[in-house]
Amino acid sequence: MKILERILGAGRDDQKRADLGRNDLCWCGSGKKYKRCHLEKDESDRRKKNGMV
Repeated sequence: MKILERILGAGRDDQKRADLGRNDLCWCGSGKKYKRCHLEKDESDRRKKNGMV
């Protein structure tokens, strides 16, 4: 079910990530705070996408 949710909800993840604060729960559902889970990876991906590497 997780795979299907990822495929169908791909656009929603971007919106969820944009609305997250550092201390909110992570979008991946791990139960961890965003800053301790995916913040660093998401910011790295965002920099690569914008050509700021």
